[in-house]
Amino acid sequence: MSDKPKFPPIIIQHPECGHITMGDEKDKDVERPRDIGLYGGSANALRLFKDGGFELRSSDDDSEQETRGSMILQACKDGKLVIKSEGDLHIDVAGEFTVSANKIKMEALNASEDGINLKAKHDIRIDADNNVLMTADNITIDAKERILSHSVGWTILMGQCVRIHEPISKLTPAAFQTYIDNQTKTLKG
Repeated sequence: MSDKPKFPPIIIQHPECGHITMGDEKDKDVERPRDIGLYGGSANALRLFKDGGFELRSSDDDSEQETRGSMILQACKDGKLVIKSEGDLHIDVAGEFTVSANKIKMEALNASEDGINLKAKHDIRIDADNNVLMTADNITIDAKERILSHSVGWTILMGQCVRIHEPISKLTPAAFQTYIDNQTKTLKG
């Protein structure tokens, strides 16, 4: 038997609105024991875990919460709201994910792997009221069916060397055909 004393949890409870529980969770079936829990009357909770993490949970019952949702508000005019993770950050949304700001910046810092990947099960639409500029050492546009370029005004194609390759006519010089095959081998699927 351990000589270490075991203190019972301190519970402050209100019969209608929930309770605060301070004390190490001793239940063996709990995967992540909490140190402190703040529990509302509608199954919403803030739990501070013994390992240093936390969980903020909203209610999942049939109350008004189902339509009103939850909020994190930073009401100071020039104050920042910072979310910092030394590990991964996952955001999983069943409905629509909306971000709006005066300026949006994304930067991928890992130079040895893919930087930013956007994958859509259907369409991706980029709509700018002014200009779109895409800059890189190399740019590849790969379409499995067709590429349509449309402009109401000018369409200008510029390059030190501009070649149009159309494989049906078999008029491509052999040296250039090898170059094209090498550049497109990862795109053919």
